[in-house]
Amino acid sequence: MNKAIKAALFNALLFPGWGQIYLKQYKKGVLIISTIMAGTLSILWSVIQITRDILKISPFKKGTVTLSAVLQLVIDSIKVLNCTYMSLILFFMLFLWVCSMIDSYQSGKKLQ
Repeated sequence: MNKAIKAALFNALLFPGWGQIYLKQYKKGVLIISTIMAGTLSILWSVIQITRDILKISPFKKGTVTLSAVLQLVIDSIKVLNCTYMSLILFFMLFLWVCSMIDSYQSGKKLQ
């Protein structure tokens, strides 16, 4: 398997930016990885904030914390999220993922 295909597969199957790391384009790879991580952390932070707000309004009663109750709390938090904000972040992350696959494939072709 040639370098171009391996690099694109690393991006597609592992994580965006790993193909660039494989091709020794470390700055580009770290930039892509950190951007994807920032988007992921932004979504996670939003869910945590909303979950905290829900818990302030109606906290768990003592002895009633179960896995199903926690999962229901997370589901309720996700329902309250701003869909436009989340859609934009997810769209940008998907776009960056596709661009990183294309870039790693083209960079791998140039190295052959």
